[in-house]
Amino acid sequence: MAQPVTAILSRQSELADKAWQVTRDMNEANLLVGKVMSRALDQFSDGAAEIDVAQEMRRELDRLIAQLRVPAHH
Repeated sequence: MAQPVTAILSRQSELADKAWQVTRDMNEANLLVGKVMSRALDQFSDGAAEIDVAQEMRRELDRLIAQLRVPAHH
């Protein structure tokens, strides 16, 4: 499992920078990145290619950011 874990951990700073640029709130950015990291660690197995891991993590972060921009309906 070392390969996917290494790929996931190596993307953390990139994702944190992007999340912070959007949210301008370090706590919220860290929460988003934590969710992405957790899902990636749960999802990817030893056979996952690093590029696939990176692309999926970026898509997941984009999806979470898009959810932030949509007002909640109560």
